[in-house]
Amino acid sequence: MLGTALLVSVAVIGAPSASAAKKSVCVAANDDVRHQSGTASCEAFGTGSIALAVGEDSTATAAGGNRNKARVIGDDSSAEAGTALGIGEGDGNTAFVRGDDSDAIAGRGDNNTATVNGDGSSAQAGDGNNNTATVNGDGSSAASFLGDNNTATVNGDGSDADAALGDNNTATVNGDGSEAIAAVGDNNTATATSDGCTAIAAGGGATDSC
Repeated sequence: MLGTALLVSVAVIGAPSASAAKKSVCVAANDDVRHQSGTASCEAFGTGSIALAVGEDSTATAAGGNRNKARVIGDDSSAEAGTALGIGEGDGNTAFVRGDDSDAIAGRGDNNTATVNGDGSSAQAGDGNNNTATVNGDGSSAASFLGDNNTATVNGDGSDADAALGDNNTATVNGDGSEAIAAVGDNNTATATSDGCTAIAAGGGATDSC
C-alpha cells in the first residue's frame, strides 16, 4: 500500500524523469518523507499535502494546513505552500518552480497559487485567499497579497508585477524591464505591454497602462 500511495502522490504532482531520479530528489506526502537522495530536501504536513523537489540544493515545503502542494524542478530553488517563510497557515495552496535560483511562496490563506518558470525569479501569493502570482521569465517577480482575488502576472525578463492591499486587483506585465502595480483599494488594473515602462493603478477602480 505504501508503494502504491507513493506512486499516486508523485503522479499527482509530477514524477521526476529516470535521469533526474539518479540525482537530487525528495518526495514527501502526508507527514512522511517517502524518498530523499542527494542535496534536495522536502517536507509535507497535513492531509493531502505533497512536496517534491528535483534539483541540487532545492527545497519543497507543504505545511500549515491541508491539500497544500509544493514542487521544484531546478537547482538552488525553493517552493513553499501553506505557510510563508515558515509562518501562518492555509489550505489548498500551490507553489511551483521550474528553474534555477528561483522561489515561489503561496500561503497564509487559502487557495493561493504562486508559479515561476524561469531563473532567478520570484512569485509570492498569500496573506489572503484566491490570490495568484505568475512569472514566466528570468530575473522577474510577481506578488499578490494582503487581500483576496488579486492577480499578478509577468511575461518577460527583469520585470515586476504587484497586486496588493485590496481585493480584485490585477497587475500584468508583458515585456522586459517593466513594472505594473495595482494596489491600495479594490478593482484596480495596471497593464504594462512595452519594455521599460511603469503602470500604476491605485485608490480603487483605477486603470493605467503603458
